[in-house]
Amino acid sequence: MSELLALVAAALAGGGIGAALAWWRLAPRREAIERLARRGHVVHELAEGDVENVAEELERIAEVEPNDATVFLALAALDRRRGRVERAKALHRTVLASAELAPELRVAGLVGLGRDLLAQGNEQAAVGALTRAISLAPRSVATLESLAQALEQAGAWERAAAAWERHEKLAPARRRRQSRIGRGHAVAGQALAALHEGDPFKARKLVERALELAPDSGHVWTARARVAAAAGAREEALEAWQRAWELAPAGAHALTAEAWSWAMEEGAQDDLLERMQASLRTANASSLVAALAERVARRDPDQAAQALARVASRSPAAALGLIRLRLAQGPRDATLDASVRDAAMKDITPPMLVCRQCAAPMARFGFRCSCGAWDCAVAVEDLGPRRGEPGRSRP
Repeated sequence: MSELLALVAAALAGGGIGAALAWWRLAPRREAIERLARRGHVVHELAEGDVENVAEELERIAEVEPNDATVFLALAALDRRRGRVERAKALHRTVLASAELAPELRVAGLVGLGRDLLAQGNEQAAVGALTRAISLAPRSVATLESLAQALEQAGAWERAAAAWERHEKLAPARRRRQSRIGRGHAVAGQALAALHEGDPFKARKLVERALELAPDSGHVWTARARVAAAAGAREEALEAWQRAWELAPAGAHALTAEAWSWAMEEGAQDDLLERMQASLRTANASSLVAALAERVARRDPDQAAQALARVASRSPAAALGLIRLRLAQGPRDATLDASVRDAAMKDITPPMLVCRQCAAPMARFGFRCSCGAWDCAVAVEDLGPRRGEPGRSRP
């Protein structure tokens, strides 16, 4: 009996030692599997759009693996996306302070820092960080794109155009169109700068090149209209204004006002109204309809009323414009409550604009969002199910 107990004890002891050895040998593998599982969970939550949980997971991973720079770079990028730009900048600088950082991670850190600085409006410092990143990775398409956007924001149009041209040479075929469009915007910026400097001939050449690169851009067509107006090319300016407001409906109020001011100086109101009527026949964007109807009502109130009625159900501005137009058309109805008339005559808050690319609100219309996207402004009321693109009719 004692021998049996001794054998069992020896077996148990041997089994314990074996289990301990197995645990010791498998521990690194198990930790690696756990790390992969955590990262897989992060990727899944990021795909689901659960940014807050992703940030919490990354912070936990950073505590367990404080020497993994990729985790801190990811956390910094997420912080910038959540609006915590100062913390993102601090994380990027902490990563970059490491003397043993791998070259590709140093490039990623510099790009991230450049984007942080750009988000804060510090364009010059952003350009410096991104230029340094390009010097370390001269064939990085993503870094070139960030540099081009920083140069655009800084108003360095010539350098931005050069960066986009280099981007086009290095980018895969599916992204070269984006490169050409980006260069078109930069060249349009050069054209307006030349116009401001008093060189209309150079401005004209540059804007023609910009149209070749980005023929469907409201920003580029607006540049063409301004250059043509300055050169006294009346027909070119009329066509360009029409293309501009059709391609940038969210900015139609500002564009039609600028075009109308030019037309009054040139005595071209009738020609401009013909263009406006042609656009109004097929326009679907409520911002464009409301802006055009305000001008067209002077010549053809019935057409203006029909166009406003098309979009009044989704646009407070169009509905109010329709009420005002009907009040102006018909005889004053004595039974109509005076308060209704007063309400109809009050100003209405302009529609909220957002960036179609990043969904950030835009305080006022602009052709470029701070995220770097061009021609992206859209009225929230026009973001429902697709109703077709703005009309591009010709008179």
